[in-house]
Amino acid sequence: MHDPVALFLLAIAGIFLIGSVGELIFQRTNIPDVIWLILAGIILGPMMGLITRPFLSSIAPYFAALTLVVVLFDGGSALKLNELRQSASRSSVLAACTFLGSLVGIALIMGIFALFSERLHEWFGFARFLPAQWGWMHGVLIATILAGSSSIIIMPAMAAAKVDSKIANLVNLESAVTDALCVVGTAAVIDIMMGSAEGSSPVFVLLQSFGIGAGIGVAAGLIWLLFLRALKDAQHAYPFTLAALLVLYVIIDKAGGSAAFGILAVAIILGNAKLIGSAVGLKEEVELGIGVRGFHAQMAFIIKSFFFVFIGAMLGPPWGAVLLGIILGVSLLVLRIPAVNIALIGSSISQGERKLVHVSMPRGMAAGVLATLPIARGVPGVDRESFPVMVFTAVFVSILLFAIGFPLAKKSMSPLKNELESKSEPPSPNENPDNALEAPLPSTEYGEVSLPASTSEAPALDLGPRLETVKPGTS
Repeated sequence: MHDPVALFLLAIAGIFLIGSVGELIFQRTNIPDVIWLILAGIILGPMMGLITRPFLSSIAPYFAALTLVVVLFDGGSALKLNELRQSASRSSVLAACTFLGSLVGIALIMGIFALFSERLHEWFGFARFLPAQWGWMHGVLIATILAGSSSIIIMPAMAAAKVDSKIANLVNLESAVTDALCVVGTAAVIDIMMGSAEGSSPVFVLLQSFGIGAGIGVAAGLIWLLFLRALKDAQHAYPFTLAALLVLYVIIDKAGGSAAFGILAVAIILGNAKLIGSAVGLKEEVELGIGVRGFHAQMAFIIKSFFFVFIGAMLGPPWGAVLLGIILGVSLLVLRIPAVNIALIGSSISQGERKLVHVSMPRGMAAGVLATLPIARGVPGVDRESFPVMVFTAVFVSILLFAIGFPLAKKSMSPLKNELESKSEPPSPNENPDNALEAPLPSTEYGEVSLPASTSEAPALDLGPRLETVKPGTS
């Protein structure tokens, strides 16, 4: 079959089927569905050549921006403020520790490879790991891209696996915060490397970007609360909402703020519209409509399916970048363990639950989207071939480690859970003399004897009719 239209339709159908079946498999095995989507991309791209890397590179900036808006709105609107109050402080500490730990560790690893790249090439005769122009700031750039866990993988995984809300809220909020930190940090580093932030310190650039994005986002979210009631039963409520989010993204970006942080702020406000609406004094109760939530869930599924296939299709040579990506992916888990242990000092989280937090480190769509930005902005020293391959390989390895570690960590929690449940069960009647009256009573030939709840209320036992049936002459 060489009909391109038929191949295109079959590929789309296959991607949707893999995504749907992958979610069903995940519910039974706790293996993330994105694994199968990435493998499908590898088959369609490097193996079969149906999707070429130049074509994907040409559409990457447009697809990445749309993906970022959809992903951030999906994750932000799912965060419930009333459920996160207790875990917000601990999650913030966890997000800061894991983000900074990964940032510093990955930057050091990339800096060392940058220093010894030429010598490694001479010693091993292998292709150069990094371009000749690669410096320390390039290492910081790739570190900011990979420093945060993925909310679009973490949140569905915790919900489908029915993880205890204490742990689920902890890692869910961490992933949402680090997603935003990655986007803001990457944008700031790119500005510094492009020279657009000359004369300003990186900290000032970050705070300015956060402030503008949060300010415009909060204002837009509060204004949007007034439209929710009108959109509640509107037929095209979701297209209208998505259009507004895209326009807001452009406005914040042109204003010099973090568009991602602004979209996240709007999403949190709209996701908690009922609570925030009553807090700001709205007379009528407002809420994000079920139609908008349902349609957006389907949109997020479609975007997610395409994007992870996109990541798989972009994998492949140069092999030096693939090797570096594997090293970075494994390093993300190694760096996370001490960062989590530091963040959880003094917490009541058990050892089994701590293991679950350790492995909740997959990178995902945010990292994949950000890998395309330096190329789109023309950052010096960023190779169009090796840079995205390095990031996408690290993303794939981190997801593989999560797919292996998550079921094992959850299984290690089960014995403790069963032990606690068995301790909470009431003792059996045979073990407790006080409950002796509750024990099963023996049966007689006239049926089972039952006692009343109170002996004072017991009626007189009348066996008259029974005695009349006894035949004369019998004993």
